[in-house]
Amino acid sequence: MKYNTDINIVGGIPDFHLIYQAYPLLVEGKGEEAFKSLVTENEYELRTEKSRKRFLSVVQSAFITDSKEINELAKVMLNYFSFDEKSQALILFWLFSINNHLFYRITRDVFLKSYFQGRAELPADDVLAYIKDLFQNDEELKGKWSENTIKTVASKYLTLMKKLYLVEGSRRKTFCFVRISDELLALFIHFYSLRANKSYNFLEDDFSVFSFVPKENLLERVKKVGKKNWVNMNYTGNALNVEGVFNP
Repeated sequence: MKYNTDINIVGGIPDFHLIYQAYPLLVEGKGEEAFKSLVTENEYELRTEKSRKRFLSVVQSAFITDSKEINELAKVMLNYFSFDEKSQALILFWLFSINNHLFYRITRDVFLKSYFQGRAELPADDVLAYIKDLFQNDEELKGKWSENTIKTVASKYLTLMKKLYLVEGSRRKTFCFVRISDELLALFIHFYSLRANKSYNFLEDDFSVFSFVPKENLLERVKKVGKKNWVNMNYTGNALNVEGVFNP
């Protein structure tokens, strides 16, 4: 898997309303329109044209997935949750997790592990140590990033998670409680079922923890969503197969 520093750029975006505006235009293939609004007219006062072009490039890289179905669904749901910024932010969190392997790994192995252990804080040192270990001990990655790059990515990761309403605080980051409604869980299942390389058993797939639903409650929550006919599910007693039913 390739690793990049998109975390740095996304974490540095001053106003995520920029993303909510640009995303549907990029999904619809209206890059020129997005360029005109966000780059030429500089609607959000990004400081330089170079930074504005880089912003559009990173939105494409970070949030536009290889799945047209995921992109179309995300576009529809960002609009649906237009008056619920925390839900919009969660959609971005899921898109970035699908699209960026480094963000996925840090979130799975550090953030969510600590979250489900019931810890109150996410120490910056935990994130830094994880990335250092990854780039110093993996033979394919060893020496590819400088110490300064690794420190910057660790810092921007925490900044990004704060902008996504998943942690709060300045110097010490504490976890925010994430409430997943039935609608959001149904959306998550749709994203899951449209991903490449998904497991047949939803309960055992690593991506299932990104739902923020504890594993011991996940089956009952999925059954509840299934009864509303928002997703299809089949539970055999040891494996749960799920798929979305909405075609944007």
